[in-house]
Parts: sequence; structure tokens; C-alpha cells
Amino acid sequence: MQMQQGSMVETLPLSWRVTDSIRPLYRHVQLPLSRIPWITFADIPSCFSYQILYEDINRTFPGGYIIRGCTPEMAQFFSARYCHVIRTGAEAVLDPGYRIHLQKKTVRASIARGRKQGFVEELTLDDTIRQRLESFRISTIHAEKPQLRNLFRDKPSSHCRIFVFRSFSGQWLGAMTLSERGRKAIHTELMLRHCQAPGDIMECLVAGIFEILSYEGIQEWSLGEAPFMHLMQGDQSELNFIEKLTASAGAWSKYAYNFEGLYRFKNKFAPQWRPVMLCTDTQPTPLMLAELSEAMGFTGLLINESLSRVTQWLMPI
Repeated sequence: MQMQQGSMVETLPLSWRVTDSIRPLYRHVQLPLSRIPWITFADIPSCFSYQILYEDINRTFPGGYIIRGCTPEMAQFFSARYCHVIRTGAEAVLDPGYRIHLQKKTVRASIARGRKQGFVEELTLDDTIRQRLESFRISTIHAEKPQLRNLFRDKPSSHCRIFVFRSFSGQWLGAMTLSERGRKAIHTELMLRHCQAPGDIMECLVAGIFEILSYEGIQEWSLGEAPFMHLMQGDQSELNFIEKLTASAGAWSKYAYNFEGLYRFKNKFAPQWRPVMLCTDTQPTPLMLAELSEAMGFTGLLINESLSRVTQWLMPI
């Protein structure tokens, strides 16, 4: 790991943002039983190194903490300081400087079809657009289901960027919000598609954003995490107990959360799949996993989908 003294040159965790401020801002959720703070999001000064970040987090949360969405480099740094590391999935990373991400025949065909439906544009995320985004979310796929929480910035601020795929008649068909994860690194927050949008819209939206980020010289664009993926594959003997438990939970919950479909969509763009890690300075336990699942809204989603299946099974034919 190469680090330059006194500057944050490595990538921050998912949905953490680099800023020009002089003090960090942490947002956390305290788990109800273990009382451990889960640091969900943070705004980190660009002058921070991993060493400074580590010291500040330990000073701010002396009783312990959990950080998810860490890169392998950050996990390695914290692990060397006696933190526990758990792999939770993988994130799809694109380099806007390389056209290979848009070169698959299926992607090129989707782009060609999508461009017949409308165009991609970036908007300023002011109050008017923020209100329209909230209205748009109501009409998107899965809007009626319980939503995941604390995993991404679902209430984007003015610091986020928003791109939409607009039909030629003016209707929003797709939308994505992005945050600045580093000086040349961008992370995807919301990825939304209208429930009645024709196919190929999201592929075309990704391609349009890709072109803009490429022109800006962005070096890394993360499409976000595909949870559980690359965890249930390969040699299970290489996983620790908590990772095996996580993989089992993922396999059991596929009926409620289509993470495989999320993986397939992101994999269309030939990304680099980078491991996503959870770091904690306390001993990981099954209770911690259960509490995190509840805090993420994942438990609520599982219950909702389970009840829906039972209801359908009980209904007379």
C-alpha cells in the first residue's frame, strides 16, 4: 500500500465523502443491544491520511465502532492495528479512461436502443430537483417494498451530483446520484428506474455518465456493492466463521433480495470487482450481524417478502 504522508490518497469506504473541511463529520447508528456505533457515513478532510483517520475514529468512538464498505487497503491498514475484518461482498469499479467498459456487444446494443428513447443530462441538485427526485422514487421499481437504510446516501445533499435519463417528452425514466469519494474517485449512491421505463434505459444512463466522467478525468467510478457476491464463490474454507455465516444468510435470502440480478447488471460493464470489507475493533459475533441486518433494513425486507409469500400460498386458487 502506497501512502503519501499527510494526504488521503487511498479510497474511502462506500458513501464516505472527501471534503475541504478541516474537521471530519461522522454519522452513526448505535446498535441497540451491543451498543456499538456503526459509522454509516462520514465527510473526511482531504488532508487526512489513514493514520490520522484511524486515530481520530478511535478518539471519537473510544467504546468501539463498526465501519462497513472498506476497501482492502483500508481494511489491511486497520487490521494491522488489531481490528477485525469481515468480507461482505464486492464492488464494481470502472475506470472512465478505458473504453473497454462499454465495448461488450450487449452493452453497445442496449445503448443504441436506449438512445432512441431519450437522452442523459446532469442536473443541479437544488431543492426543486430534490423534491422531484423524491416524487420519482415513488414510481420506481420496488418502491412499494421496505427500503434498505444507512447503506448509501438515500437523501442526497447539494454535494451530490444527479444524472437523469429523460425521455424526449420530458419524463424521467432513470436517475442516478453520485458522491465524491476521493479527488478523482466517484461513488454511486441512488440507482433508480421508472417502473414503466422501457428496457436498456439504465445501460444508456451508465454510458452517458461514463462519457461525462471520462471527459472530466475521473480515474475511478464505483457502481457500488453487490453484497454477498464473491463471498459464496471459491473455497469456503478460506472464510472465517462470521463470513461463512454471512454467505449462508445471503444464500438463504435470495428470494427476498435479488443481489444476483444486481451483480449481473453491473458485471455487464466489465468492471474490476474489488472486495468490500467490514472493519470493527470489537469481536464480531452473530448478534452483531443480526443487529446490522436490522439497522440496514434488510430484516424488514426479509419479513415483508416472507409474509407476502405466505399470503400468496394461503390464497385460494
